[in-house]
Amino acid sequence: MKKIALAVLLSLLVSTIWATTIYDIQYTTEPGPDDYYPSPLEGETVTVTGIVTAIGFKGYNDNFFISSPDGGAWNGIYVYMSGDTTLVVGDEVEVTAEVTEYYGFTELSWVDDVTLLSSGNPVPDPVVLTTDELASEEAYESVLAEIHDVVVTQAQNNNGEWYVVDASGTPAQMDDGFFYLDSVTPPIVINVNDTWAMLRGVVNFSYDEYELNPRTPDDMSQEASAQNNLLSPNTKIISAYPNPFNPETTLRYQLSENDAVTINIYNIKGEKIRTLVDQNQAAGIHEAVWTGTNDEGRSVSSGVYFFKLESAKNNADYTSTKKVILLK
Repeated sequence: MKKIALAVLLSLLVSTIWATTIYDIQYTTEPGPDDYYPSPLEGETVTVTGIVTAIGFKGYNDNFFISSPDGGAWNGIYVYMSGDTTLVVGDEVEVTAEVTEYYGFTELSWVDDVTLLSSGNPVPDPVVLTTDELASEEAYESVLAEIHDVVVTQAQNNNGEWYVVDASGTPAQMDDGFFYLDSVTPPIVINVNDTWAMLRGVVNFSYDEYELNPRTPDDMSQEASAQNNLLSPNTKIISAYPNPFNPETTLRYQLSENDAVTINIYNIKGEKIRTLVDQNQAAGIHEAVWTGTNDEGRSVSSGVYFFKLESAKNNADYTSTKKVILLK
């Protein structure tokens, strides 16, 4: 009897040690014949556990993404047509299914079983990526990810796709895999040169491109427009164009009356790198050109920078700032 119990215990221990993980399914450095990166377990039936990070992809409530509890590269996967419509984000599930490739997108399909193990689990933290990493890295397929401080380079097309870029200089695709932007209240409108402080979602691969899909409007955070960020009712930064820029950008701002004006430029760490304007100026529209140099005349690196306008007659509690991205 003791021998039987020991054998069962050893069997459970071995199965635990050698259990297939999401990482096992996704990790690969070998491109396939079409330059996709197929799973090394393609065609095999596996049983794997994970935390549900998103539900309802492409309008199907039984399609969902899961991740290992720690998240990160190679640790997300898509479950296709599971037949289970009762799951919610934060559920821990065990899935038995076949590893398949859909034009380069690794999926768990032909699902045999989905078992709910627990609910209310914390969702893994999103991986913070550059748009270059988002656009080019197989490691983040099906992973919950974020990009920060981006500018829209292309508005939505008829397929719901749009493009953004950050200081890395490589545009990345956004898509509406979970909800249509015009279906929410108020509708979300994507305009070229709009800036977004944060975009979060799940990465998928479609038509040879990686794309980020926000799950809800809460995954999209846009900074206040410059027109609404006022020092006084008629004193404001109007625009910085072009943005992103290289080699120079022109800042336009409006003064309601004659005033002593200072415009400083700060990097993303909050360090002042340049005083662009420091003089008395008349009321009206003004322009100041920044060529991407610091106070010593040396060129600064690619990245996110902030113009801050201050005037002597305005309350110090108010600031007017404008974010720009220097690309080299």
